[in-house]
Amino acid sequence: MGVSRGKQFENVIRESFEKVPGVSIDRLHDQTSGYLGSRNICDFIVYRKPYEYYIECKTIHGNTFPFANLTDTQYRGLLEKSKIKGVTAGVVIWYVDKDITIFVPINTIRIWKEQTNMKSIPSNIADKDLDVIKIPGKKKRVFFDYDMEGFLNEVSNR
Repeated sequence: MGVSRGKQFENVIRESFEKVPGVSIDRLHDQTSGYLGSRNICDFIVYRKPYEYYIECKTIHGNTFPFANLTDTQYRGLLEKSKIKGVTAGVVIWYVDKDITIFVPINTIRIWKEQTNMKSIPSNIADKDLDVIKIPGKKKRVFFDYDMEGFLNEVSNR
């Protein structure tokens, strides 16, 4: 059985972060069995002095990312982490069909869920919402070579 597109995307994100000097990245391996109720809140914990980032990676075919694709454990866990000073938590979404990758802070998702009628995140949201960061990258055959240093600089300047 081959590696899924989502797992391949996670590997690309990890490799892109590993190229950034002074960055520590830890992969939280998926526990598909949910052993004793244990579930991870995200895929990666990234540290670059003085900030820490909790990042969940998602891939989606089509034009929108349904909020339902983020588990309650991920949503609540990322929200808790985002309350800590110096921590940014959110979701990196790759819209496969659109060749667009964005970062959406979990607090932005919370606001959309609680204060609007949004049920999903459209692929063009980075053009409309200043809190959403479009992650630049150069496309290879299928995947991208992402500029995660530029991404971290942008997130830390907000």
